[in-house]
Amino acid sequence: MNLDRSTRQVRPASMRIRRAALGLALLVGASIVLTTPFAGAQTETPAAEEVVLRVGVTQNLDNDNVWGITAGSDWIVATLQYDMMLKFGSADLGPEPGLATGCEPNDDYTEWTCTLREGLRWSDGTPLTSRDIAFTYRFVIDHGISQYRSYFNADDTFETPDDTTLIWRSTEPTFAPDMPPWVYIAPEHVWSEHVGKDRKDIRAVPNTPSVASGPFILTEHQEGQGWTMERNPYYWGEEAAIDRIEFRLYTNQEAMIQALRNGEIDFADGIEPSLIESVEGLDDITVHRVVSDWWLNLAFNFGGQGPDADPLPALHDHAVRQAIVMAIDKQAIVDKVYAGTATPGDSVIRPASAFWHLDIPAEEEFPYDPVAANALLDDAGYADTDDDGVREDPETGEPLEMLIPASTDTTGAAESGELIVGFLKEIGIQVDLRPVTDAKMNDYWGSGDFDAYIWYWSGDPDPDYQLWIFTSDQCGNWSDGCWADEGFDRLYEEQRTTFDRAARQQIVFDAQQHLYEQIPGVVLAYPGWLQAYRSDRFEGWTPAPGEQGYLLPGYNYESAITVRPVTGAAAADAAAEGGIPAWIWVVGIVTIVAIGVVIARRNQRRELEEA
Repeated sequence: MNLDRSTRQVRPASMRIRRAALGLALLVGASIVLTTPFAGAQTETPAAEEVVLRVGVTQNLDNDNVWGITAGSDWIVATLQYDMMLKFGSADLGPEPGLATGCEPNDDYTEWTCTLREGLRWSDGTPLTSRDIAFTYRFVIDHGISQYRSYFNADDTFETPDDTTLIWRSTEPTFAPDMPPWVYIAPEHVWSEHVGKDRKDIRAVPNTPSVASGPFILTEHQEGQGWTMERNPYYWGEEAAIDRIEFRLYTNQEAMIQALRNGEIDFADGIEPSLIESVEGLDDITVHRVVSDWWLNLAFNFGGQGPDADPLPALHDHAVRQAIVMAIDKQAIVDKVYAGTATPGDSVIRPASAFWHLDIPAEEEFPYDPVAANALLDDAGYADTDDDGVREDPETGEPLEMLIPASTDTTGAAESGELIVGFLKEIGIQVDLRPVTDAKMNDYWGSGDFDAYIWYWSGDPDPDYQLWIFTSDQCGNWSDGCWADEGFDRLYEEQRTTFDRAARQQIVFDAQQHLYEQIPGVVLAYPGWLQAYRSDRFEGWTPAPGEQGYLLPGYNYESAITVRPVTGAAAADAAAEGGIPAWIWVVGIVTIVAIGVVIARRNQRRELEEA
């Protein structure tokens, strides 16, 4: 009896322990349910509140050095992290305040006084002053940095009476300070040790992590994989809503598109037209078509680059170049290569620069007419004397065979080249097409060992730079094939010293017309640029120029500041990254509590039965 009694006395105690354990389990379970999503987010990123924009690209970052920019991704990175003295406005790419609030000229435009913002700093905390701008401009002039050199005269001087004032003096009138000059301002305290060095050595200096003044700083670059940019804590303007931008490099377009569809990336840049249908019309993805600010170029080589330059002599004959133009079906390139997302090209100033772009009248264009092109070559004496399908030069006896490299890193270049092989075959010209990377294209360009190549040009919002590359003195620098024409040189000089905007526009039109008629190359097409983003994750983009402009930096970094997460997108991302949706957690809590209540009631009934 004592044993039974003692047992009964123990049982209620053990039941209380079980109930206490059950209550503790419920509390622990609820605690786990409520805290697990946050723990998961902390595992994924260093801080739960961090906002990351993941961008898919297919163009590698070739050079992170501000003096060595060459390719598309290089410019995107530079634009995000380096300010200009004045920046391009988002609406029409006109000059707007940047590091400087404005620049004022004297009466004859030989002196400009520019006023900087107060309290500017570099990303390492060092003060940014007018001396940094003067240093940058002088560095460009003294070292012949070709990307930026066209904005300056050799005798320009830059004075800095104080930290926020720059005085730009020129011996001749200039509107360069107000173009504005597309020159990224670099820190003197970082680059002063490289003054006087060879350009090649300067461009080879590694620059990650960077010291810059823009909203984001390049902090990591993994070759062949991508790169990361972090928010600059010393940026002078409005703080961006995103903390980090991760650029993920894809070796093919299909993989990038699939990553966008799967939610692995938030933005896809430079989508091939043939793939746009795979994302167009999806609920959570928005396709953005950018007005063309580049053109596909078939550039002829006229020789002069160096001892290895060996272009086809017949290309000096205007009749041969005109026959080539007339044999190329530009509309077929638009339809077959760009799936209708481009327009046929004509002049060298792209449509995005709407005020300066000349649309050649239809009646003045070279028509697509292979029959007339053949007749033109017949009349010029280029006959197929050995009946092998290839014409010979009447002066040299050489067959009209052309080596044409085409950039595989330029959307549509190689595919257009394949069509051109067939077009020129119809008029007795044989083409050896060489699809190669941009790195190899640079080798061809530098040596001059090609007859023509298919690449691209973009240019500045202001037409000066794009016209400048066709001047005679650009042979060995930015010129495609060392074309030289005194008449064009005069037009270029006239437009750069004309300060009436309307009068200058007409001169720029005349220069474009002259280039079109003389045919140093062929503007094949104006391809649109295609971008797409996850509209369920990010909103607030600021395109430039205008509503059809770039969403990712092309001309300024405004969009990277204004873009922000869609409300609730963070929770959706957590679920997409392997977390459990919130509604499942709620159901789980309710279920656990319900089970607990049932068990408690059963135990209570047993106690009563046993009592």
